[in-house]
Amino acid sequence: KSFHLQDLHTKQEVNFECNCWLTLKREDKELVKEFPAVTEDQKTLPVYKYVVSVHTGDRWGAETFANVYLTLYGKRGDTGVRKLHTSLTKGRKFQRNKVDSFLVEAVSLGHLQKVVIGHDGEGYGAGMYLKMVTVKESQDSDKEWVFPLWNWLDTHLGLCETVCEIVTV
Repeated sequence: KSFHLQDLHTKQEVNFECNCWLTLKREDKELVKEFPAVTEDQKTLPVYKYVVSVHTGDRWGAETFANVYLTLYGKRGDTGVRKLHTSLTKGRKFQRNKVDSFLVEAVSLGHLQKVVIGHDGEGYGAGMYLKMVTVKESQDSDKEWVFPLWNWLDTHLGLCETVCEIVTV
């Protein structure tokens, strides 16, 4: 329902109103949630459901069965590492020449500056060819950021890394 934090040095309290489940089996199927701090002296920032679209490239072996993680960075901070587990797109995630979209709920980050995306390397041929990541502020928003990569997230191809940082264009 809610939780409260107190700074041990200043004794200032910050309250968080939650009223939600943290489970993959109900409502929005999320284990990680962000809540704006509610204080008496500051205006509460809005919470957005960012639409993160991962564009897998059209190369042989571009798909992955590995767990894919992402962090969004904006002028006001970042989301922390989020696993992209429930795609809005039907079918298997991260397949060749496919776009998978995910909702990432976070307190407003302001103008997005970069994303860090990667995978855990699990499974045979875990590498993935990533064209780009696009992010919309919400499903109804026209505000969109594009993070192009056009490279491999693989230990043996392209960047020879399974995680990379991409800045917006």
